[in-house]
Amino acid sequence: MRTEADGGGRGRATAAALAALLVAGTAPGQNTGLNVKSYDFWVLLPDTGSQILGHAVITLHRRDQGDSILALNLSGMSVDSVKGNDGRPRSFSYDRLRLAIRLAPSDTLVSVTYHGAPADGLIIGRNAHGRRVVFGDNWPQRARYWLPTRDDPNDKARVSFSVQTMQRSVVANGTFNDCEVVVDGGRHSNCFWQEPHPIPTYTMVIGAGEFTVSNHRPIIHGRDTIPIQVWAYAEDSAFADSAPFKNATEIVEAMERLVGPFPYEKLAHVESSTKFGGMENSSAIFYAERPYVERRMGEGVVRHETAHQWFGDAVTPRHFHHLWLSEGFASYFDLVIGAVLHGDSVLTAGMRRNAESYFASSVVDRPILDTTVTDYVTLLNANNYPKGAWVLHMLRGLVGDSSFFRGIREYYRRYRDSTALSDDFRHVMEDAAGRDLEWFFRQWLRQPGYPQLDVAWRQQGVGRVRLDVTQIQPAAWGRFRFARLTVEFRAADGRVARRVYSVEGNVSVLFADLPFVPQTVTVDPDGALLLKTSVREATRAP
Repeated sequence: MRTEADGGGRGRATAAALAALLVAGTAPGQNTGLNVKSYDFWVLLPDTGSQILGHAVITLHRRDQGDSILALNLSGMSVDSVKGNDGRPRSFSYDRLRLAIRLAPSDTLVSVTYHGAPADGLIIGRNAHGRRVVFGDNWPQRARYWLPTRDDPNDKARVSFSVQTMQRSVVANGTFNDCEVVVDGGRHSNCFWQEPHPIPTYTMVIGAGEFTVSNHRPIIHGRDTIPIQVWAYAEDSAFADSAPFKNATEIVEAMERLVGPFPYEKLAHVESSTKFGGMENSSAIFYAERPYVERRMGEGVVRHETAHQWFGDAVTPRHFHHLWLSEGFASYFDLVIGAVLHGDSVLTAGMRRNAESYFASSVVDRPILDTTVTDYVTLLNANNYPKGAWVLHMLRGLVGDSSFFRGIREYYRRYRDSTALSDDFRHVMEDAAGRDLEWFFRQWLRQPGYPQLDVAWRQQGVGRVRLDVTQIQPAAWGRFRFARLTVEFRAADGRVARRVYSVEGNVSVLFADLPFVPQTVTVDPDGALLLKTSVREATRAP
């Protein structure tokens, strides 16, 4: 996602064990014998107001029949009924935060009927042009405000939506099946969408409103056709097609060449209401409407959100603390795709901006893998975005393009439609590179800050230069190792020589034998590393 925003229960009386479960705080998403295989949601959207009626069928995989309690997240709704496989009521306890259901031994699915006005997660209101719209907006754990789910990225599942509404159009995850006209005192449409791939709950969404839908050149995979669509309000449609989404198909094609096949059945880019600048909902990306209306939306956010379809959606961080596997990847591949489409300067300039953004941020004293964080929204920070992108950029420079992209493709192949942690990615990249990378991931993911180098150089006789490299960053950040630190020496007549060093420790003494007397010395001349340097000519030998 892009973070800049533009834009009373009637639960059945239950046994004490169910109430005790809620008091004890058993949370959905823990590793138990119960996993959700699929959600089938029916949602009635109101013509006025914000009260919705919902029905959910939740299909389970039960590894252990002894696990008889299904705990779901559902916040602020009123639960009307819970039933099992046989259509008969099941005992449940609901404290308006969690719904605990006692399963019968034969239950492989349960159905929940509920109603209420969502406090969050489903945005109901009017768009910038004054027309009524409804949009899901679930990240990080806001699906629970309108959908009963195990609202945790670790438990991905298939999903389908049946949406009954007076709105003219409905978009959701996956493939469009049909829209039926329902005459029930009014004239509603009941629209069906189905996503057969498991996705995280935070990307399970619907959008309803009046849209102009334009079809861009599709992606062809043999007999399969993947539509590339732009859903925009009529007033903004021409701008969307001519500016930010001009290269919508080419962006997907670039990612397919670099990483692997597009993971879903279609890609819809949707003008919407969202707390974020863009939200990477699987196969139906939602973008804030304000940049459309102000005609300032650019291609970068489209590249970023499209890259998320591979990293974040298809390969999902198993825990929010590993968010860089989503946001760092999307931030980096935004620029990599930009370089493919528009030239290498996109990547060079973008990484420079990322460095400056990180240096100026408030999180340099925290590591990327910050397991102390409990408010996951605060993880939308410079560690997981620009610094995460820099981790990938430096890894690419360390192992080389061939090994880097071989590892990226294998990581996607191995964990597609599943979840991963940072060590899973590290192991794949170690296999691809044929070397130990534990030190690299440890210092860039688990240490805070970045290296700051004081470099003093001095001519020592004819053709020999000595460099004293001192790491001067705060001690709390630790010391950094450089497997490839490039130093450029330039003579007064323009001659240039480069040397590459392996550096670690607090102070390193390096030497260069040169065919000329240098006038200037530059450390990391290509900007390949996330660091700051101060280079000076020493007045005397140490």
